[in-house]
Amino acid sequence: MEPARVLLDTDVIINWLIQETETTSNKELWKAPHRIIKLIEEKDISGFISLTTLLEIRFLLRRKKKYSFQQIEDDIRKLTTVLDVIIPDGIHLIKANTLQIDLPLDPFDAIHLAVSITSSPIILLSRDKDFLRISKQFVKAITPEEFLKENFL
Repeated sequence: MEPARVLLDTDVIINWLIQETETTSNKELWKAPHRIIKLIEEKDISGFISLTTLLEIRFLLRRKKKYSFQQIEDDIRKLTTVLDVIIPDGIHLIKANTLQIDLPLDPFDAIHLAVSITSSPIILLSRDKDFLRISKQFVKAITPEEFLKENFL
């Protein structure tokens, strides 16, 4: 059987990179993404991100988290060593545009969903409840914890 293929949304990567903990519940949001990254490193699953995810990560770490240039680039290098990067092409962007016309998606989410649809079978991993709700109409879309529970517990 072929290993599961997962596309990681930006929020999942950020959880892992900054070892994020939810402020209200103290839930360690980084633990499930950390386990998933380990499974990808061990070749138990195949992991993907979109090039637009790298752009979004760089922006978030620089502007919102005030990371240094070197720290950001080290993190990006680490990501691209472990995960395969899908470079959205014209087909992805046309699909993203169509999705955004019909659905309340921001540009990045529209591209992520278009990449997921055209890269099927792939499981989209995100924490964004609205994005998951919309994405489930087109692909399997679940949280990192749900993915681990379904596949590795």
